[in-house]
Amino acid sequence: MTHDRPATAPQPEHERAERILDAARELLMAWGYKRVTVDEIARRARIGKGTVYLHWKTKEQLFTALLRRELRQHVHTVATGIERDPDAARPSRVAREVFAEQARAPIHRAMLAGDDELLGALAVSGTGLPVIRELGFGELLARLVEIWRAHGLLTEALPAADQVFIIDMALHGAVTGGVVTGLDNSDYPTEHRADLLAHTIRTALEPAGPPNPARLRAAAQAVLTALEDARHTLDAPGLHAANR
Repeated sequence: MTHDRPATAPQPEHERAERILDAARELLMAWGYKRVTVDEIARRARIGKGTVYLHWKTKEQLFTALLRRELRQHVHTVATGIERDPDAARPSRVAREVFAEQARAPIHRAMLAGDDELLGALAVSGTGLPVIRELGFGELLARLVEIWRAHGLLTEALPAADQVFIIDMALHGAVTGGVVTGLDNSDYPTEHRADLLAHTIRTALEPAGPPNPARLRAAAQAVLTALEDARHTLDAPGLHAANR
């Protein structure tokens, strides 16, 4: 629960938009998309309802901006790990971190799993695509696979498109797994699932043995560039008021 300042206090537009998104996130987690109204968001943010519409014209646009912000923060977390340790740019390490972050963040997990109980109409975009794909993560994964192949971090035993599919399938399965066996998180906790995911991708797709250090460093820089481009793409519309 945020500690709100008085509604009359002046706020820069960007700060006000962030407060609206914070309020929307709290309500989304508590009630789910279908039950949350713009009126409730405005009350939680301690602003007028009309002020919300200065930033976003519809509830759907507001929550799409929230999803963009969540994913942008997710990308930043992955990038920070690579900046500290270039080895974190390897496919198995990136997949592990993506899964671990999604496990820690219910909204991320809901986007990957297409959870319409939490996300409601946002689970699938207006074009009929899962929202995480509509926000560009399919293109990002394809770009990363090309980078990894170019720098020798993935074998070329399979076409790039097949490797994209395998990573996508493994990541989705790590999130939603246990359908046949009935196993849940108490049987396979997050860290163990993350390790299994990394092991699967490493043994199935990466070359044997440690990577060449120079090629690894070059790959890490290319991966960081791709992630930074993705962060810019995910900049949430509406963080500056529509009348500016």
